[in-house]
Amino acid sequence: MNTTTEYKDADEAFEAGNEWVRATNRWDKLEYLEETCSSDFLEKTLLHEVVKFMGEDDFREFFKHLRQNWDIKTPMELDYEMNS
Repeated sequence: MNTTTEYKDADEAFEAGNEWVRATNRWDKLEYLEETCSSDFLEKTLLHEVVKFMGEDDFREFFKHLRQNWDIKTPMELDYEMNS
């Protein structure tokens, strides 16, 4: 992203930003968020915002992926581990 461009006004910068959003893939946008957002936002807010845009089926698949790849336990599995 070219950050040295001078824009004549905020509207022009906003439109250039919209074009960047259209032209940039999700991984580059995610990298940009990781580089520019506060850790508080990344740790507490980003997941909630992403989940708001998912339907139940998409979130179910997302949660299944997390369980399989990141050792996320269900409440039942945690209960079993704590009482075994």
